[in-house]
Amino acid sequence: MLLSKENITLVNLLLLQQCFGAGSAKAVTIFNILRENEQLDFNFIKEKLYSVIEKKYADKILSFNINDIYKIVDDCIKNEIDIITICDSNYPERLRNITDSPLALYIKGEFCDIDNLPLISIVGPRKISDFGKKAAFSLAKRLAKAGMIIVSGAALGADTCAHKGTLSVNGKTIAVLGCGICYDYLPENRELRNAISKNGCLVSEHPPYVAATKYSFPIRNRIISGLSLGTVVIEASLKSGSLITARLANEQGRDVFVIPGNPTLENYKGSNALLRDGAIPLLDSSDIFNQYIAKYPEIIDIKKAFDDENEEKDKKIKKNLNLVLSNEAQIVYNNMNKQKFTADDFFSLNLNDNELLSALTELEIEGVIRALPGGAYEVINH
Repeated sequence: MLLSKENITLVNLLLLQQCFGAGSAKAVTIFNILRENEQLDFNFIKEKLYSVIEKKYADKILSFNINDIYKIVDDCIKNEIDIITICDSNYPERLRNITDSPLALYIKGEFCDIDNLPLISIVGPRKISDFGKKAAFSLAKRLAKAGMIIVSGAALGADTCAHKGTLSVNGKTIAVLGCGICYDYLPENRELRNAISKNGCLVSEHPPYVAATKYSFPIRNRIISGLSLGTVVIEASLKSGSLITARLANEQGRDVFVIPGNPTLENYKGSNALLRDGAIPLLDSSDIFNQYIAKYPEIIDIKKAFDDENEEKDKKIKKNLNLVLSNEAQIVYNNMNKQKFTADDFFSLNLNDNELLSALTELEIEGVIRALPGGAYEVINH
């Protein structure tokens, strides 16, 4: 859409979004009414608004200072931020089909062809375990190497690890922010946001300089899940915000993948509850590839995902005998007696399914083994 104050439709959509707030279902309802009555392409007139929507909503719209909208447009032009509205042809159908579609999105960077690409969101807590950090980084890295696009929220913890894992292999990643793109929320992630804008894009429902609030993050989660084919929950307690994203993904008809964890640990109680309620267990990255490879055979290259890692990782592998492994991972490590194996080969060990899965994942992350298609594993030769 042409980014200018003379574009009446753009100005009106921004006004509605600002007037009723980000994530407002009422804004979408009023938008649909005004569109049906062909009122979006003209300056709002009192008599015409009163004829199609309730007076209290018409009064709210008419009392809004239009100069505030003009300033938003000027700020976007100044900061090279694009605006995509629900009326635009490049607005994603994936978002258009959710109940509370954002009327406008602010974009910094290259907004890809969302509807024709395999996007996966990776979410988890800000205060994440060391294992969770490694899992988010490793999974994002492997999916990105295969050609998938990673979506997350640029927060600390799991989000940061997912974005960094993607960028480490020059993959494309999208960060959906809970504030304006120009608002310096989390200064420690400033360089990360800059990198994302150059190798993907930053997305927000808020004007450039709007600050983050405790309410803005749950609202933005519907965009994270809505852009994606599926959402991966790295780990989640019973009060984790990741459960909101998982619920939204489920309501939107998207897949929800969950890494199982020890049921006695607080940071996996929410994760295991999702699995109990029907989420897809994520045992290795093949579970994601198998879900989407048939739809995107020309884009997803599984072979690349399982290529040998770079020299940096090779150096790390050579030091694996000095790794500080969990007790479960040490047990599995000490019982690896063949080059290729499956989890069933360790059936006789005194480990339950969750402990065995966690041990295998830990060994993979530490570079001792690599996952193969079909749920198999292979020892990495040193």
